Amino acid sequence: MRWRPIVVALALCAGFLLHPASVSGQSLDYRDPSKAPPSWAQFAKLVQYRFETWIGADNETANRFRAYASERAGKDDGLPQSLVVKAWLNPDGTVERVSFPALKDTRADADLRTILTRGNIGEAPPPEMLQPLNLRFSLNLKR
Repeated sequence: MRWRPIVVALALCAGFLLHPASVSGQSLDYRDPSKAPPSWAQFAKLVQYRFETWIGADNETANRFRAYASERAGKDDGLPQSLVVKAWLNPDGTVERVSFPALKDTRADADLRTILTRGNIGEAPPPEMLQPLNLRFSLNLKR
C-alpha cells in the first residue's frame, strides 16, 4: 500500500489520493482555485508531493499511520473517505501547522499531524499567497 497524492486533473493511481481542493485564506480572504495565480497551483503541487513523501517514508510514525489506515479501511473506526487538511507554511517553507477534523483514533490523529509538519517543503510560499492551503484528501485504499 502506498500514499499517493495527485492533482484532480491527473489519472487516479493506486493508494491514497490527495487532491488540492482549493487555496483559500483565513476569514473572508478567498481565491477560487481556477482564478489563483499559476504559482499558487505549482506550490500546492509541491506541498502535495512533500506530504506524499513524508507519509510514504519508512519510519515508525508513517508506518504506524499507514498500518492504521490499512487495518481499518472501510470500518467505522477508520479514516473518512475524504479529509480536508488546512496547512499553514512559514516564509522559509517549513510547515507551521496543520488542521483537520479529528480522526476516530487519537494516535492516528497525532501521527498524521506529526507526519505533515515534519519538514520543509523546499521552497517559500509565493508572495501574497493566501493561507491556509486547503487540501482535500480523497482516500482510496488499493493494495
